[in-house]
Amino acid sequence: MEKGFYERIFKCFNELPAMALSEDSVKLLNSKTRVIQLNKGEYLQLEGDVSRFLGIVDTGLIRIFYRKAGEEMTEYLASEDEIFYDCESFFRQTPSKRYIQMLEPSVLYLCTKTDLDELCKQNKEIRIFYRNLTEQLLRKKKQKTLDCIFEPAKVRYDNLINRNSEYVLRVPSIFVASYLGVTPETLSRIRSKVK
Repeated sequence: MEKGFYERIFKCFNELPAMALSEDSVKLLNSKTRVIQLNKGEYLQLEGDVSRFLGIVDTGLIRIFYRKAGEEMTEYLASEDEIFYDCESFFRQTPSKRYIQMLEPSVLYLCTKTDLDELCKQNKEIRIFYRNLTEQLLRKKKQKTLDCIFEPAKVRYDNLINRNSEYVLRVPSIFVASYLGVTPETLSRIRSKVK
């Protein structure tokens, strides 16, 4: 069976057996998924758009960022088999302050909030699955916030490398520095100590 939206989410959170769905529920969830391809530099979302998608990167690399005082601040990075979404805009269905940009040519699996909400009304298994998924996503977001507050830059860098060691090769240094909340010079010093 070809991997669909559900199988990719399950791979992201394979430590959660509570997220297992019956074959019928999997087919239902996957039927509401669409696959799109975007080129390097293209945007899935611009500032002012309402975030309508929960997505998974099949191939490629994306970043979520916002602008502050003329600077681009990278908030999130996602590559193969990683989930992405604009949390506040997605749940509140309000205009976003964030951009979602492709850093490489990318293939994305997307499911709309409207479809997810409708599936949750129709199917108890999907409702429980979606609640568990949401809890995990919010937990990850909270952990990144806590890391930025309490962890030194070197630890944040190590955590990023542990999550995906290819980021240092695939993501431009300026975006990595922004994601970590440091200057490019500080990132350069951290990297020089690692070698």
